[in-house]
Amino acid sequence: MILRFEVDQAEAFRRGVDVPKSTCHINVNPGDVPQAERDLIADRLKGIDVCKLSIGVENKIVKTESRYEEDVCHRIVAKLPTYEALMEAIKQNQAEVEQERPRNQL
Repeated sequence: MILRFEVDQAEAFRRGVDVPKSTCHINVNPGDVPQAERDLIADRLKGIDVCKLSIGVENKIVKTESRYEEDVCHRIVAKLPTYEALMEAIKQNQAEVEQERPRNQL
């Protein structure tokens, strides 16, 4: 399965990695991914886009949507164009969502 996310080109440059485009596509076999990671990815998928999650107005977890195009989400931004960097960004986003979540929903 193809997963699409953003890469912080400035951070990649600092690390000596050439990333010609800010959008990255990686091919992942879901069967090779541990269940916990599959769940984190699946919660954020909108098509092939891996989107950020946040707490919405009704205090529910929602995929962050662009204010310009209704069907476009804010893709996760990783430091490098790798699966490991994608998972690091997803786990950071998960921590942010858990911090935002109202105490009574934990």
